[in-house]
Amino acid sequence: MNFSIGSAPDPCEDAGALKAKAERCRRLAAGISDKQASEVLKGMAFSYEEAAQRLNIPPQEN
Repeated sequence: MNFSIGSAPDPCEDAGALKAKAERCRRLAAGISDKQASEVLKGMAFSYEEAAQRLNIPPQEN
């Protein structure tokens, strides 16, 4: 498994890919007993979900 703690989601990814990564982080967090690692994974899931939501927001017209 290769991911960096605290790394920002790749802005080139689509919303579906980011949501899939968020779900994977949540599954991993639920399946481990290390509380600190679980919290990090939950934070990563939250970041991926936020990024996915931002991609789904239509741009504002001026």
